[in-house]
Amino acid sequence: MKKVLCLVALLVWIGGCGGSRPAPAWFASGHQQLETFKTDFLTGRATLIVETHFQKAVEEIKKGGDLDLLGKAWLTRMALQRAVLEEMGEEEIRKIEAAQAVPANDNFHRFLAGDPRTDASLLPAPYQPFLAALQGGNAQAAAAAVAGIDDPLSRLIAAGLALQGRLETEALLQRAVETASQNGWKRALLAWLKRLGSFYEASGEAAKAATVRQRIALIQ
Repeated sequence: MKKVLCLVALLVWIGGCGGSRPAPAWFASGHQQLETFKTDFLTGRATLIVETHFQKAVEEIKKGGDLDLLGKAWLTRMALQRAVLEEMGEEEIRKIEAAQAVPANDNFHRFLAGDPRTDASLLPAPYQPFLAALQGGNAQAAAAAVAGIDDPLSRLIAAGLALQGRLETEALLQRAVETASQNGWKRALLAWLKRLGSFYEASGEAAKAATVRQRIALIQ
């Protein structure tokens, strides 16, 4: 059974579901709770509701005692934090890594943290051109690589990493705003709109900044 493929299908590096055997009840429940957490997190539901779904996902995964899957659950949370421009919480993933090393998980943690030791060969193909641009410090190339990622959430995660790497451009910000808007991810949309407004203010484009502020006020 390709358990990992089903559990965190929201990330491109995981992929789609497969296998003919039915998933155990704890696994199916954990996957469902994690997917609900993902949606609620991105759309901006009440914090208590969002956190409840994540904790339920973690408790279900713990029933199987699989540290690989538990690590992927926490990496999912960290990736979502990158997508909405929030600080990542790394305490739990570090505990899991200390207990059991999983090369793909460890590498994705490094990727999310902007660690130059990230191994491109352990990332999915869509992320590899972006990683090259990120490590090369080329803002235009990074924006183009982000735009070339088909999966919208993975695109938003990469955009967040580009900002962390100080590769901010108007095209990158507009693409992130468009991605969040098209998917109805209000929490992410507001975060990226605020960043776009700040970009325009810093660039001396007062009219554009005012337009962004008006949009924010209307959808908050």
